[in-house]
Amino acid sequence: MPSGDAVPRQPTGCTDLRKAEAVRAAHIAHFAKQAKADAVHGPTIAECADKYLASRRHELGEKTIGQHRLLLDRLRNFCEARNAFYIGNLTVDLLETFKTEGLPADMKDTSKATAVAKLRCFLRTAYRRNWIAESLVDKVTAHRAVYEQKEPYSDDELKKILDGALALNGGTHGYAKHPKTFRLLLELMLETGMRVGDAIRYDPSVTVKGEQLWIYTFVPQKKKKIDLPKPLETYLTGRLKTAIDQCEWLSPKRPFFYGAFRNEAYLANEVYNRMQSIGESCGVADCRPHRLRDTFAVRKLLGGFQLDDVSRLLGHSSVKVTETYYAKWVASRKRRLERLVAESLVNA
Repeated sequence: MPSGDAVPRQPTGCTDLRKAEAVRAAHIAHFAKQAKADAVHGPTIAECADKYLASRRHELGEKTIGQHRLLLDRLRNFCEARNAFYIGNLTVDLLETFKTEGLPADMKDTSKATAVAKLRCFLRTAYRRNWIAESLVDKVTAHRAVYEQKEPYSDDELKKILDGALALNGGTHGYAKHPKTFRLLLELMLETGMRVGDAIRYDPSVTVKGEQLWIYTFVPQKKKKIDLPKPLETYLTGRLKTAIDQCEWLSPKRPFFYGAFRNEAYLANEVYNRMQSIGESCGVADCRPHRLRDTFAVRKLLGGFQLDDVSRLLGHSSVKVTETYYAKWVASRKRRLERLVAESLVNA
């Protein structure tokens, strides 16, 4: 039975001593009941989720932490609806059911695979910290997703998009007011394979002249928080470099960045929205910035580049990642090389 010291100090709202003592006794009884429940069942799922997120905050960015929190909130709500409030109530059957019924029905296959991976990471920590007595992570299977192969733009689609960028008009600031600058931003992504967030932050002052091309070195936005900064190099033609230098810049130091936005994802969303509008007006389906990066990668593969070279240009963590997303086009590259070798033998 806890003593009065175990109850947090708080006003009773009573002026009568007897009533105040009755309120105090009720609080003591409540905390005693809670302590007994904790001793029997262990911590709640919500308590463990909060501790887990706090322990990962130093190594994960706010966006990733938010994704973990969303998943664990879904897990907690799913379990509580089935009267499973404590971490010790988790079972393999309950978790496998959560995978099929607790996640949104329209969730993409790759997103579901990522969500289940986050769930298994939480379960691994729960076992390590003795919140659960059984290593459930060894029994809850991973979700194997079939990754959608990236589709590049056709030459005709690219012409429509670039022409559509020049047709932007209206607005008092930003990309709508500077269509030529916006088109150059799209060309930069197409020519270098940079992600939209990195292209927006392009800084001409750190671009140096190589033997044949201009070399731009930058630290990509997309990286694990615990990783050391790993600079990437990308290459610009003299034509594009000169065109960007001479265009109307949106800020004094950077041609494509404007405004005092703390969240740089805002500008990436602006580019996405502009491209969606262009796609609707010129009849290009699925018109979005990342497909410019896909087009860059596929063009390089079909042009005879080695897979590891394309992976390095894209800044992927491994060649396996590149092959996963562009497997179909790697096969096309192999067929092209076979045809070239056969033609050379015939000519010989």
